[in-house]
Amino acid sequence: MSKRELKKEQLLELGMDVMKARGFNGTSVKDIVDAAGVPKGSFYTYFDSKETFAVEALERAAQEGLQLMRNKLNHTGEAPLVRLRQFFESKVDEATEAGFTIGCFLGNICQEMADSSDVIRLKVRQTLRNHTQLIQDVLEEAQQQGDIAPNCDTREMAEFIFNAWEGALMRMKAAKCREPLDAFLAMLPRVVAAAG
Repeated sequence: MSKRELKKEQLLELGMDVMKARGFNGTSVKDIVDAAGVPKGSFYTYFDSKETFAVEALERAAQEGLQLMRNKLNHTGEAPLVRLRQFFESKVDEATEAGFTIGCFLGNICQEMADSSDVIRLKVRQTLRNHTQLIQDVLEEAQQQGDIAPNCDTREMAEFIFNAWEGALMRMKAAKCREPLDAFLAMLPRVVAAAG
């Protein structure tokens, strides 16, 4: 990787951490360059605007998140519904370790920017579809194994599960505790069983 590419990566990585913690509107270009330890002019060498930076940060977060989901959900050593629960349990553990402050970067940026930036809204929409598709794939595998009824709409169930998860994350941030996440984990097998 060239020096130029390293500097851009450093801006993205460290600036994304600031944006995760403060949100889009709470993060200035100065905050991003200060976190990365580079001059402000360097930012505009790599990004046209803070919005362009946010879109690239979202792409990076999306790729990392999707890879993590694939690794957890596609592991064939466990039954599909066990893998689904284990995935969400691992996310609850991450949220607990972070002190209930971070939530979902994609969801946070979407809530903040969807009405004012179509480019951010469309990037988040596509990414959330990709995440939901991975959940749907696991549900379809469970359906093929007879753990979910054949007439269950796995797309709708995946949408419901992911939407419930995002809502639980939002409530977790407001309450600064894990109870909303525990409620999600408690209801997940009941929702799936009701469709089985």
